[in-house]
Amino acid sequence: MMLSLCAATDVAQIRPTVQNLPDGDYRYRDSVAIDRPFREIQFRKRDRYITGSDSDKRTGKSYCFRGMPQQNQIIDITLAIEISPKTAQQTEWKLAPGNPINFDRLYPLQAGPGLELYKCLTAFLPELKKS
Repeated sequence: MMLSLCAATDVAQIRPTVQNLPDGDYRYRDSVAIDRPFREIQFRKRDRYITGSDSDKRTGKSYCFRGMPQQNQIIDITLAIEISPKTAQQTEWKLAPGNPINFDRLYPLQAGPGLELYKCLTAFLPELKKS
């Protein structure tokens, strides 16, 4: 029997895929530089679903999404696009199919305070009740 060991630095560089992350809240960006605009993805992973927001500070575009993790991407995405708030407490959403989100070139950040997931989680509440 042959046993091989790898250096501690090799193990430290291995990043879990989105599929292997434990349930919880996460934040990823396409840049770690704080002095320039960036794309940020915030999401909550629960069971086999991921619900979150994808916002691009360069373009000002932002949308909510829900999908399933597969390796290091989110597939079977449904987008929730905010149409117009009816009241301060109620927002109207339009659901549409979306493209997969790939995390290979995104950097994980500390989730911490400041995550803005509430609006996106509520966008999919009617869908969650059906499943």
